[in-house]
Amino acid sequence: MKRLRAILLLILLGTATPAAAQIPPEWQAAAQAVIGELERDTPQAAKPWTGAELTQGWNLARAWRRHNNGNIEIILAEYLTFVALCRIGCAGSTIEGQGYISVAEQVKALIAQNGGSYALASNAHAWLGGLSDPTGAAQKNVALWSKDPDVPSADFATGNLYALTWLLARKRATPEAQADTFARFAILVQTKAWIGPRCLDISKVATVLGAAPRIEACS
Repeated sequence: MKRLRAILLLILLGTATPAAAQIPPEWQAAAQAVIGELERDTPQAAKPWTGAELTQGWNLARAWRRHNNGNIEIILAEYLTFVALCRIGCAGSTIEGQGYISVAEQVKALIAQNGGSYALASNAHAWLGGLSDPTGAAQKNVALWSKDPDVPSADFATGNLYALTWLLARKRATPEAQADTFARFAILVQTKAWIGPRCLDISKVATVLGAAPRIEACS
């Protein structure tokens, strides 16, 4: 039953796009809404949207998917992740300064080292729960996300994204920054997360064609 719920969530949030499709307008709107909300009260919020990051994120997500899975039918979570990365900078198909293929291989190795995607998510949550986070968000997120282990692990694409999230978070200099980075990327897979004192729900951000993106407080 949990696996079925995870599959239905992926269908709802991350319907795969045909190879020849253009970026769905709902996805572009969702990316700006979600990432804008995550950037609120950060220096990145002052950076204007040029539109280039929406295309760069699309192209990098498809390249990532092609390398990892042999196709370019990405899900929304992948698109949001790579637009977020391209807001920081992804020139030359890089992820925080490293070529995406190199990072993809690190992700593959990390999953293998942890014994698969389910074990990786469990270990990542244990690591997160042990961080000193003055906001308390890290421990709240562990409790929230541990309710359904299928969400980050049942699908190949989300398993890779979760490993990437942990990889990026572990590179931050302080426990607080590590917890914050993990939350800001994990929410794109989990759809709910505590970001500092705010609990955000993005599960309905792109579910209705032609409608404005919906970001809600967690219920």
